[in-house]
Amino acid sequence: MKLRKRICHKGWPKGTPYGGFLSAILLFPLSLLVNSCFTGIESTPKITYKDVRKQQADTTPEQYFAKNFKSEPFSLWKPGRRFILTDRKGVYSYASPPGKTSAVENGDTLIYRGLREVVSITGGMVAEMMFTVAGDMSDTLLYRPGGDAAELAVRGKVRLPFLVDLSMIDNAGKILVGRHLVTRTERWISSSSGNDVRGRKYLNVKVTGVEAADENYPFKVSFVSLENTEETGALLMSVTVDDGVPALRGFENLFLLEDPRDDYPWITDANWELIRQGKVTEGMTAREVSLSLGTPRDIDRRHDQSMLYERWSYPGGIYMVFENGLLVRFNL
Repeated sequence: MKLRKRICHKGWPKGTPYGGFLSAILLFPLSLLVNSCFTGIESTPKITYKDVRKQQADTTPEQYFAKNFKSEPFSLWKPGRRFILTDRKGVYSYASPPGKTSAVENGDTLIYRGLREVVSITGGMVAEMMFTVAGDMSDTLLYRPGGDAAELAVRGKVRLPFLVDLSMIDNAGKILVGRHLVTRTERWISSSSGNDVRGRKYLNVKVTGVEAADENYPFKVSFVSLENTEETGALLMSVTVDDGVPALRGFENLFLLEDPRDDYPWITDANWELIRQGKVTEGMTAREVSLSLGTPRDIDRRHDQSMLYERWSYPGGIYMVFENGLLVRFNL
């Protein structure tokens, strides 16, 4: 969409956070820009997060590798499969039969014993999953996932509230422990306390352990830096889901299989260290900023005969302003 070319003001509106020429372009609503007085400024359609992701749609080695961390369909479950209870609220989901009580605590291991069908309150048949607590085989815990046995057989995935499948944890440990990876995010958690900590991205690490976390992020992947053994952390990783559905925090969003530093020889060591800390500085290129902060939520682009202006927006009010591909100001 081209903006009208008219001249009736001396200069641009003041009082914006930026001030001056670029401020008016980037901050004023487009409808006001069209009806105001400008000289040859053109606007391109806003580029959204989805548009940018489409341009990066090629399957990466990390996405292939992430397929190792899928959950198994219910049809493959056998009696004896182990799950760990990760929240005390689970005591309300897994009930004892009428007339019996069973003390189940956070951290207990529940063992799947099989499936039976019982008559529901409406008179139909409903599937009931049976569990026992490891170390106490006398009491049975019951859970009704909804539907009868035939429905469960074709449903595929069965969600068990507050439980993590320990076979997935064991499998991930066999694949990851001892492996050298590169962190893709600087937002770590402490491998000991579980508190949020600020680490470094693009850091070469060795995986030291995989533990059960919670039902949303089943894997807690702990690691140590290969540069400094005192630099340790962990990342919570989600199950990789079916093709076409992005994982919340899948392996491909947390780790790289190879160090990307050699791919960017033109980036100075000083800027690379800022990138590893998730920081930016004026003069950075758009590529350096994207390496540091990731894909923006949207990109607002303007240009005239000699200059291209871009405003990148991120969640939380974070924005980056570029002139001809170089960062000139930001709010981080």
